[in-house]
Amino acid sequence: MRLVLSLLAAFALANQAAAEPFSYVGVQQLQQLDLAVPSVKAEASQDKIEKSHLFAQCGRKVLFGYADSDAEYAEALAYWTKVLAEAGIQAGKPTFEHGMYLLPYEAGGLVLRDFRAEPKQFKPKDEASLRENMNLIANALHARGLPIVAAKVVNLEFMLPTYSLYYLTKPEEREETETQARVLKPGEDIDFDLLTEKGVDIVQKPEPWMMVYVGKEVGFVSRLAKDQAEAEKKLKERVELLTKMGKVFIGSRIHPLTEPFEDYKLLVNIYFYQ
Repeated sequence: MRLVLSLLAAFALANQAAAEPFSYVGVQQLQQLDLAVPSVKAEASQDKIEKSHLFAQCGRKVLFGYADSDAEYAEALAYWTKVLAEAGIQAGKPTFEHGMYLLPYEAGGLVLRDFRAEPKQFKPKDEASLRENMNLIANALHARGLPIVAAKVVNLEFMLPTYSLYYLTKPEEREETETQARVLKPGEDIDFDLLTEKGVDIVQKPEPWMMVYVGKEVGFVSRLAKDQAEAEKKLKERVELLTKMGKVFIGSRIHPLTEPFEDYKLLVNIYFYQ
């Protein structure tokens, strides 16, 4: 019960937390509501995942990963049970079938979510830049009242070097509406000013066509048009369709194409909540 009350109180004090550096969540820290403890700038060797079976992701109410043997499963289970215990989170009964392990947990009504960074967020083959970015996003989460449980540099053969942040948030019926750290890469340059005006909480703009933000999931579609009348018609039709699908319209912008395609001269960018 103390864990539940402490977690809820930590969320209620999000504005106070915004003034402090981010921290890991631990039993003693939760009890004292003191989030100012060591950051991810600690010893590099302590926070690296270099074995694929130790790379866990967050499901609805479980951590899950993949292992090729009972030995790998046992190592992964010990690793993540320890991480959860240090954060004051109770691990449940694990299962291991068909190469996949599941580790349920109880976090006082909150849920674990993981943010895996896009390598374009930092300089390539530059661990200092990676860690600087990891701290940037972790501090942003902390400032918004989302406690960091673990921060791991991920260095595996099948993906570019990156990092994963594991943090707590309030669950919603659909994950798309949860307050989470997210990346938008629509394939077109993003209208950052429009989204900021509409209340989208942008944390980083690594590229003109990419952003890191915290909040509900933002969706994007674009349409080509030959003239202004067609652009407005396509915009209206698409917004009506999105609304019927249960999406929430955020805003739109019509741009002239820098390089017209056939008879198309305009690009319609449409943003919405999933």
